[in-house]
Amino acid sequence: MFNLHDFIMTGLLDAVGKMADYQVILNAAGWQQKGVLTEPDLAEIQAKIEEKNTPVETDIPEGIQ
Repeated sequence: MFNLHDFIMTGLLDAVGKMADYQVILNAAGWQQKGVLTEPDLAEIQAKIEEKNTPVETDIPEGIQ
């Protein structure tokens, strides 16, 4: 059976890194206003955005620069 909530969440989570962060955020806020998404859903989307924006630290062996 089709579930609109899951459909929207899948699309928004997949959009992270493919669309500008502000577009994902505004779209998510719109779906929250319509009652489809909840605040925990928005927190999950925000966490994925923050994860994407966190620099990956790499270990560089000494002597190599």
